Amino acid sequence: MRVLYLTDADLAPHKAPQIHVSQFLKHWHHSACEVLLRAPRTRDDMPEFEFPHEWLPHSGVRLLGDWLFQRRIYQQLKQELKERRWDVVYTRQISTFPALYRLCQKFSVPILCEVNGFLLENYQTGGAPAWKLRMVERMEASVLQYSSLVVVPYKALKKRMMGHYDLADSKVMVVENGVDPQLFRSLAKQACRKALGLEAGAVYIGYVGSFDFYHDMETIFQAYQGIAEHIKQPVYFLMVGDGERKVAMQDLAASLGIASFVHFIGTVPNQKVPEYINACDVMLALQPKERLQKMGEAGFLKTREYLACEVPVVLSHIQGEPYPFTEKTCVYIEPESAESLTKAVVDVVNGKQYLSSMRDEIVAYGSWAYSAERLRKKMQALVEKRG
Repeated sequence: MRVLYLTDADLAPHKAPQIHVSQFLKHWHHSACEVLLRAPRTRDDMPEFEFPHEWLPHSGVRLLGDWLFQRRIYQQLKQELKERRWDVVYTRQISTFPALYRLCQKFSVPILCEVNGFLLENYQTGGAPAWKLRMVERMEASVLQYSSLVVVPYKALKKRMMGHYDLADSKVMVVENGVDPQLFRSLAKQACRKALGLEAGAVYIGYVGSFDFYHDMETIFQAYQGIAEHIKQPVYFLMVGDGERKVAMQDLAASLGIASFVHFIGTVPNQKVPEYINACDVMLALQPKERLQKMGEAGFLKTREYLACEVPVVLSHIQGEPYPFTEKTCVYIEPESAESLTKAVVDVVNGKQYLSSMRDEIVAYGSWAYSAERLRKKMQALVEKRG
């Protein structure tokens, strides 16, 4: 099977999309598929992969740069489809270019569209005017309509996509984000702390991810004093990642008088992330209540990585909703509750909360290889159906 993977995502080193895209393509490549990745060159030192890939020029100018990039991949694809070069086309984040999807339909080549959220809602969050929202909604509806299959990372998004754009159940496939279990595994805590220059006898509460509005950072900092008061050892927060709200969170830590107890590590290579996770006593994965109500449990990618490392996890969750992971593998707390977070962390650190491991389940059903293989089989079925 010959697969062309197209994305306008930034695949620069240490960017989350790079991990996702490369894991799928690596697996398909190893499965004897002929694959090719085409993506924008967003910096000079783009990563090298073991599978074929092409970095296309990108001006970096918003809208204009995207249009030029999309026009280029359209022209290339049009010629290649005439030559019958590809059996299937897989796209990620190219949700503003319906012509690309109509082109594949014209040549009867299956095209899959991976969607990680509503494009429409991104514009709504940015305060776009009504006319622009109507235009974006029409574009998104066209892309989904012309796609052979829409791929989403969690069930709640599938339900909302189906409802808003009137998509059939068979048109949308849930493929959850995975974990590399060979990389994310249990490591000796003290060895990790020594390697990272951390205190051997302190308590470290960790977070790995982006500093954006999807994550409830405020509750973490507001809970510090209560946590520190109930734990004998020195307590530190270990915050790994970057994002638009990082400076605001640094200011919040300073205003609460806890800046010296919060280590803002910044972005680290993916290979180093397991060391930071294993150096911690507890890992946090919190979302704002409004997002949980709106989007449902998003099945945090980082939560799976925490669990693969067998480090205790505290996860925000709306009571009455299905657990994203089994009940005894995480401590589930009320969203945006510093009091609930304090109690959960203190109970884990003081040995009052026992959590079971789900690493075996993640290795079997939560790996990138498992998710990629499910997609490969689905793409193969679409190609065979085409005849």
